Amino acid sequence: MIAQRPTPELLKYFKSRPDMLIFEGYCAYTDKLTVWQEEENFALAAKVGDVCKTCFVANNREFVEQVLAQLHGKVELCGVDPQITDWLRNDYDYEYETHCWLCVWNGQPLPYKCLQKTQPMLPKYAQMISDGTHYHAATEEIKECLALHPSAAIFVDGKPVCWCLCHLEGSLGMLYTLPEHRHKGYALEVMTALCNQLIAQGNTPYAYIVCDNVASLNLAVKYNLTLFKQADYFRFGKN
Repeated sequence: MIAQRPTPELLKYFKSRPDMLIFEGYCAYTDKLTVWQEEENFALAAKVGDVCKTCFVANNREFVEQVLAQLHGKVELCGVDPQITDWLRNDYDYEYETHCWLCVWNGQPLPYKCLQKTQPMLPKYAQMISDGTHYHAATEEIKECLALHPSAAIFVDGKPVCWCLCHLEGSLGMLYTLPEHRHKGYALEVMTALCNQLIAQGNTPYAYIVCDNVASLNLAVKYNLTLFKQADYFRFGKN
């Protein structure tokens, strides 16, 4: 098992694979990371605050366990195959476990043409954005996301009523519409606008959507994100 820094060749490989876009995203975000490779098994661990964000594309249980043995503190596994979750379920006490679909842009021009004007979301609304997430995203992390990546929002009377951002590693997320402005098509507007921005930058839009979030899964199809594979998120502590 080789621990290494990501090379340009490896970054290109990550960007070419839908299930490894998250690897490329963390490599672009921070240099506080390590990549491991053993044949077709890959792992990445990136330090984000006090959490070690860890990704795997691996079918070898021993490889997964060897990587985890080198990590300390809070570990969050991000977008991993459900098989890995099953391997680890009895070995660790999870703080949480979330089951998602990885949805990836299919490479075709987006069919919907935006009718509403969208603007970037502003850092001063970080608390509003946090309140719109079920996990109460940290406001400082939200501000960092806004500084690093494009965002899209619809404003009414000078205030945001619908928005979507990119997470630190570049995946789409934090979509929210104020209750009094729902059923107006605003979510499709901001998602289409944001995806078009990412595509124009040469990036592949992708998202990890919670499996039981039927509304978001149905919406994703309208801006050409298609189901790629199931993927899990979970966090646990390590001594």
